[in-house]
Amino acid sequence: MAPTTKPSFEEWLDVSELAYEWAESYDSKDWPRLRSILAPTLTIDYNKVNNSKFSDLPADDFVEMMKDPLFLGDPNIDSQHMLGLTKWEKTSDDEIVSHSQSRAAHVRWEEGRAAVAAKGHGHGVVTTTYRKVDGVWKWAGIKTLVRWNEYEFERVFRGAAGKFD
Repeated sequence: MAPTTKPSFEEWLDVSELAYEWAESYDSKDWPRLRSILAPTLTIDYNKVNNSKFSDLPADDFVEMMKDPLFLGDPNIDSQHMLGLTKWEKTSDDEIVSHSQSRAAHVRWEEGRAAVAAKGHGHGVVTTTYRKVDGVWKWAGIKTLVRWNEYEFERVFRGAAGKFD
């Protein structure tokens, strides 16, 4: 494999903005915003988040997965996806990979949002792939490494997320 290089400053600005848009679209439940930053197909490894792992997942299917009411689409769930220090690699002319410290805080409220039903926060590393599509950088995939969860992550989502054998 050829040695990696660092992205240019302009490329770094572009993909950093995509990282911000990714996190904000999740946390604001703005699914058209999420769709607007995605490459046509994605590589997703959420094996330690919601038991999902895909290669060549169509972008629209990814949006459907994320907005599912059993996952982040639940109106009683609030989240904040934070990225910390990041290491950047330009792996080819049309691909950049980032490795970021991460903390993903989640709260599920009781109906009416008067009390917290469950909370769980994941800590680890997020590896994100960005791909240039028709001359524009796009968010093209994610792999999570969960180092540890705080509180009861397995109780936050009503679907498969956080539930492991």
